[in-house]
Amino acid sequence: MNLSNENNLLLCCIQTETSESKSDRIKKLLTLPLNWEEILQSAFWHGITPLLYHSLKGIEESKLIPQIVMDQLKTDHHRNIGKNMHFYAELSGILKAFRENRIKVIVLKGGALAQTVYGNIALRPMSDIDLLIKTEDLSHAEKIMSDLGYLFEGNKPLEWYRENHFHLSYFHPEKTILVEIHWHIGRASHPSQIAITDTGFIERWWERTRTVEISGMKTLLLCPDDLLVHLSLHFIKHRFISGGFKGPFTSRGALIQLCDIFQILKHYKNEFNWARLQREAEEYGITSLISSTLYLLREIMDFDDGIFNDAFRVFKLQSFEKELTKLIQKRIFIIEDSIPSSFIQSLVADRFQNQVKSLLRTLFPHREVFSKRYSVPLSSKKLYFYYLIRPFILLLKYRKLLWRSLISRGEVKEEVILNRWINSKN
Repeated sequence: MNLSNENNLLLCCIQTETSESKSDRIKKLLTLPLNWEEILQSAFWHGITPLLYHSLKGIEESKLIPQIVMDQLKTDHHRNIGKNMHFYAELSGILKAFRENRIKVIVLKGGALAQTVYGNIALRPMSDIDLLIKTEDLSHAEKIMSDLGYLFEGNKPLEWYRENHFHLSYFHPEKTILVEIHWHIGRASHPSQIAITDTGFIERWWERTRTVEISGMKTLLLCPDDLLVHLSLHFIKHRFISGGFKGPFTSRGALIQLCDIFQILKHYKNEFNWARLQREAEEYGITSLISSTLYLLREIMDFDDGIFNDAFRVFKLQSFEKELTKLIQKRIFIIEDSIPSSFIQSLVADRFQNQVKSLLRTLFPHREVFSKRYSVPLSSKKLYFYYLIRPFILLLKYRKLLWRSLISRGEVKEEVILNRWINSKN
């Protein structure tokens, strides 16, 4: 893979093992011309600054690293330690409350991985606490969170989230901690490839859980197979869904999510049941997603001590999937100006007539939308004025993006390809 010196350094630094060969590779890269501003920007964009600092702090050739860069990374490192300690202390209290009320809990994502797989809570940043409970325990869990001082967060009634969503969000105003209580990992409104709503899918996860100790409390963790599936789906989902809304492909946070998968592949190297994984992936139509994620990971990390061998005996890429993987691989290293999702959706539409309709809806939405956006009463004639200037507002807002697209239409074409793939089962 042809990458810049900056990206090669980042990829080398996010591999957590300490070895002579890794140190030698980093030292060699440090002698090359490097744009440190770009390195820092990418590290923060991808959520990997703790890993970057961890790898660079012990390098003898530190004189090749600007002191201002190391100071910034060190400051962020200490901030992340303090934040994660705060999270884990709160997680311990929440798990204790759930245990006292006899509610089983599976800890997900960062809270599960930092201590168990990374082995160092300073290396894996956390932005919230994610927990999985059984649907029948949901009402009880809501009361527990309320008793702990958490407030429900949502712009719709709680009942709507129970019926149409897959998690509830709770925020503690004093502790500034967000907790997401999941009972599933997907919903019908997600892009087709990741819209898994079958309850049997999650029931199998519960049957295969493992008991571990996290933050001094015994709790449950997904088995290696299910961890791989969850993190692969999570990686793909966050490429197309940001802030809960569908949109164009984004690379934000991609490297830390790929690093999570890489870490569990190394940590549980000989514990995967690849035949079962293949069988269940085919049953739920996610073989392509897992195959693409694994191949992408191998290409990006450029590291293989046999951890991929068994996986690739059962997960093989089709020719079109290889092209998609190359496309995603390319987009991972772009810190993008987001193309408006409504514009992409108009291009993804299957017929020209639908494309035109979608584009017109983007340019001229319903009167209620204008009324709320510009704080103008529905009865006001001012609304017609906003209809007239709307195309010019959008042109001004996205002028740089449109100009770039006119110079090179490849980016828009890539967006259309990726959106058609994620929104189709075929």
